[in-house]
Amino acid sequence: MMELVVALMLSSSPALEPAREAYQTGELAKARAELEALLYPLRLSDAAEEAEAHLLLAATYHAQEDPGRAEREVVEGLAASPGAKLDPLLYPPDFSAFVERVRTQDAASISAKAEQRRRPVLVPREPPPPSEVKLALQPRPEPSRGWYLVPFGVGHFVHQRNTKGTVLAVTQGTTFVVSAASLGAALALRGPDGKYTPEDAVTARGLNVSYLVGAYAFAALYAYGVLDGLVFTPGEQVPRGAP
Repeated sequence: MMELVVALMLSSSPALEPAREAYQTGELAKARAELEALLYPLRLSDAAEEAEAHLLLAATYHAQEDPGRAEREVVEGLAASPGAKLDPLLYPPDFSAFVERVRTQDAASISAKAEQRRRPVLVPREPPPPSEVKLALQPRPEPSRGWYLVPFGVGHFVHQRNTKGTVLAVTQGTTFVVSAASLGAALALRGPDGKYTPEDAVTARGLNVSYLVGAYAFAALYAYGVLDGLVFTPGEQVPRGAP
């Protein structure tokens, strides 16, 4: 049943009617010109029409005793529609036998061409507009040096000086925590009157010393981070990933 449908489709294409009539009336040169104009370059969007056009052109070449070109067109036609069957009312028996012989002898070529037709056509990606290329090539502006005023190495991280930023973050963070914890503990030891008991006075004294040492150390480390960013490296473009 399917073969009958394909055969009917191969005999009902209106775009090929002029070429079909010319072939039937023996005007082979006209039929050949019509078909070559439709196939080279290809102007048919339907695979069944393309298959019929190739087979009809093959029949024209066969009638003009050009078996080489006829075989090529049969291969192209069967690759476009592998299940195509010839209309016995249109094509003579000797050409039908020729098509079946090509179908058998050139089965590998027909299969390869049919597989190639099924593969998706990859459209190359369009290049970006020149404006986008220009923007991509422009260097990124250096971040503001005001970031160096932020403690815990934030400015160094922003400027991609990760190693020194990590050192400042750890040391400043440690001294800040020690200072704040010591101050909080010393204040917690005070009584309701704001004074220490004799027992807590010694402990509070040590906590106050720890608080001051931590606070002074944090201040010194903060000052070093600011000076390192704003004074020690004035106007230097620090490369990405450098410490």
